[in-house]
Amino acid sequence: MSSADTHISCTSLSFSWPDGSEVLTDFDLAVGPGRTGLIGLNGCGKSTLLRLIAGELTPASGTVRIRGEVGHLPQSVVLETALR
Repeated sequence: MSSADTHISCTSLSFSWPDGSEVLTDFDLAVGPGRTGLIGLNGCGKSTLLRLIAGELTPASGTVRIRGEVGHLPQSVVLETALR
């Protein structure tokens, strides 16, 4: 499967932080093949959405479906200096 076949869909996605702060409520998204940009104000949930899509976070409800491969570069990267 090529990167041109990649498809991401989020259906009725909801997520809240442990303190009860809602980030997403009943959120739907469909992304087809190719590059896609995600823009928004600071703190609006862009990184949280990407972490949900990457499987780093679990939604409170809803589904994330990925067909193909998705590349993900975390916002913060820790360099493992002990590795050679």
